[in-house]
Amino acid sequence: MFHDTVRRAIPDAEFTHPCAMPSQALTDAYATLLSRAPAPLFKRARQLYLNKYSLDGRNSESHLRLFVAQERLDERVEPDPDAGPLGRLATLQSSTLELALVHWQRDDPPAEPLVETYLQQSWQLTPSLISPGNESWFRNGGFQLRITLREPLIWIRSSRYQESENQIGKGKPTKS
Repeated sequence: MFHDTVRRAIPDAEFTHPCAMPSQALTDAYATLLSRAPAPLFKRARQLYLNKYSLDGRNSESHLRLFVAQERLDERVEPDPDAGPLGRLATLQSSTLELALVHWQRDDPPAEPLVETYLQQSWQLTPSLISPGNESWFRNGGFQLRITLREPLIWIRSSRYQESENQIGKGKPTKS
């Protein structure tokens, strides 16, 4: 898992690790975590939240915990065809391809069988592309491993609003 131990059918073939695919459990946990996260406008608060709270939930007692390591945000505002000339649809999409698996409050790396069992039983993931993190997780949370997913976790939220006459073209929403 942490190094190339696969025997190849063709000895000279180049081996590439398949990356983990998000399961429904992981997708649901991501949605739950982000539904409680501070708005992207508050960047520092949002990053602190993602560093503090794991995908496992607030009451996890597990020795291993899974965190969002990197989040990519895409915000856009488009005309809302169902709401008339002043109607707008604001969409926020959050996605991540990299997760941090943290050996909670321990400085040593977790045993490989513990990692495999945790990922399989909690998230239905087969470990694949895993690498050690450069430093301890947020506020000495513990040794971290980075997991790269084949497909990103995606969370999307949209809101409709009406633009006022004096704001047309300025991109500033008003409360409706």
